[in-house]
Amino acid sequence: MTTMRAPDKTRRLRTVLGEFSTGVTVVTYRDADGQPRGATMNSFTSVSMDPPLVLVSVARQARACAGLADNEFTVNVLAANQLDVALHFAGKPRNGPISWHEPESGPPRLTGVAAWLQCRPWRTYDGGDHVLVLGRVECHDARRLEPLIFHRGEFRRSGLKLLQLPRTVNFDGTAAGVWVGRVHELHALSDAGNSGEPLDI
Repeated sequence: MTTMRAPDKTRRLRTVLGEFSTGVTVVTYRDADGQPRGATMNSFTSVSMDPPLVLVSVARQARACAGLADNEFTVNVLAANQLDVALHFAGKPRNGPISWHEPESGPPRLTGVAAWLQCRPWRTYDGGDHVLVLGRVECHDARRLEPLIFHRGEFRRSGLKLLQLPRTVNFDGTAAGVWVGRVHELHALSDAGNSGEPLDI
C-alpha cells in the first residue's frame, strides 16, 4: 500500500471539496484608518435565523483576518458580471476604480451585487489555519441577478434551472419520478462498485 504524501493529500482534499459549488462573496470592512477594504471569499454560509447569524471563514495569514477582528463587515454576494471585482479583491487589481457605497453608519459595501448583508461582530472560533467569523445580520437586501459561481477551482455562471422532481415528466407526459429514482440507483451502484447482480428497472 502506497502512503500518500502530505502535499498530495492536501491537493486531493482540495479537489474533492471543489466539487461543492459555492457562490462568491467579497467581505468588506473599514481598516484602522477608516478606509474601505475587502477580501474575496467563497467560504460563507448561513448559521442561524434567530438570531440572524452568518459565517465567513478567513485565512489566518490574510490581512482581512486582522481587519475583521471585532469589526463590522458586509458580505457582498457577487453577480455573474462581477468576475473582475472577485479577482480584484483576490489580489489581481482591476483597471479602474471600485464602486463603493458608504452608508452614513456601518461598514462599506459594493454596488451592483446580487445581495448584501451588513453584520456586526458576534463570535470568532478557531478553524485551524482559518478563523471562523460569525456576524449578526443587521440589515440586508437582494436583487434578482444571476450569481457568480465557484466550482472546481474556476469561476462560472449558474446553469439552467431544473424542474422540481415531483413535476418532472416523460416525453409522453407521464410522471418520471420512478425513472429518476432508478437513475440515482445506477449512479450509486457505479460509485460503490456493481456486485454483478442485475438491477430490476
